[in-house]
Amino acid sequence: MVGLVIAVALLKFANKDHKFKTQYDERQESIMGRGYKYSFYTLAFLEVVLAILEIGDISLGIDRYLVHFIVLLISFAVLCIHSIWNETYWGLNNNRKRYIAIIVIAVALNLIPVIGVIVNGSLFKDGFNSLPLLNLIVLIWMAVIGICALVKKGFDAKAGGED
Repeated sequence: MVGLVIAVALLKFANKDHKFKTQYDERQESIMGRGYKYSFYTLAFLEVVLAILEIGDISLGIDRYLVHFIVLLISFAVLCIHSIWNETYWGLNNNRKRYIAIIVIAVALNLIPVIGVIVNGSLFKDGFNSLPLLNLIVLIWMAVIGICALVKKGFDAKAGGED
């Protein structure tokens, strides 16, 4: 509950007009609709694959909660990457610097438990079933999205220089 209150406060802080909801124009909403569709199809496809593996009694060697969380993150990544490449990631009322600061804090908070278990040498003590592994997976997910954003920014800068 405390985390939810903090999340709402951060979202209000990160938007220029201090509203909870991000505002998008019609073009952005239309494009985002396709992104949601692609994200849903990715999620559905991967869950069907997992169901087939489950029926075949095939284990991936990872706890089920981690597998399903990875599937969710993959589908979220599809949405984020689609939004980044189609310039719908940022809303009209978003303060990008504040959002980036929040993302940096989220990275640091996910990095703390990973560093702790690496220092203790216990990241893979229980195989691929430790809770800090979840933090590592989130860090990898955030890195993929960050790299995508940087690549898009590079492409935009290059295209702007050619005009």
